[in-house]
Amino acid sequence: MNASEHTDRALCVSLVVWHPDCWVIELTEELDIGLIGYGTRTRQDGRTTTLYTIYANTEAQISSGIEQIRAHPQVYVVSEVNQMHRLEATSTPGNATKGLLIDHDGTTQISDEFLSRGFVHAEPVDGNNGVEYWRLLTNYNREEVESIIDEICESVGAEIDVLGVTEAAWGTGLGGLPLHRLTRRQHEVFQLARQEGYYSTPRRISADGLADELDISASTLHEHLQKVEAKLLGP
Repeated sequence: MNASEHTDRALCVSLVVWHPDCWVIELTEELDIGLIGYGTRTRQDGRTTTLYTIYANTEAQISSGIEQIRAHPQVYVVSEVNQMHRLEATSTPGNATKGLLIDHDGTTQISDEFLSRGFVHAEPVDGNNGVEYWRLLTNYNREEVESIIDEICESVGAEIDVLGVTEAAWGTGLGGLPLHRLTRRQHEVFQLARQEGYYSTPRRISADGLADELDISASTLHEHLQKVEAKLLGP
């Protein structure tokens, strides 16, 4: 990166990412689970170890999901991790979670494509419904971000949608929102609200428009979002 490519203010880039041969994408599309990954870097032997939170609506879905993860050919070792600071979430009916330390094939991951080009994580990566939601920080300007995204897509055969590029503020990410507290339906509503610009300034979609996309009433949408915001912003 040369001086002309820098921006005076760091940018936060929000993405929806699909890339081929990724076990996280495959399993979250097939199963009623989500996986939040807390950063990964591939070692010289092509393997990587990543801390994940697996989340689902029920403990049975969690157990089945862990079995399927262990059986996946790209996964080598799965160890359960106590998440004492998240017990309030795991005890909530319909909102099951578990920590997993997973040793897996790093050559099928897309993380290094971003990190090697100067991006850093603003939040953990949320994999659900067959895609991954990324929020990254960068010193590149907006034009360079677009060019690099195109380069990554061409390099690994990825499909990447840019949800937004905004000036980063202190507090952007910094450990990320506690997305593991949300149910699957709340994840769907929240991610679509983010994707369509409901939380943008100015707002790019109205509550009525977002409700129409979800095929629910505006009152039901507000009920979902109130619960989401209480879980994400509460103690």
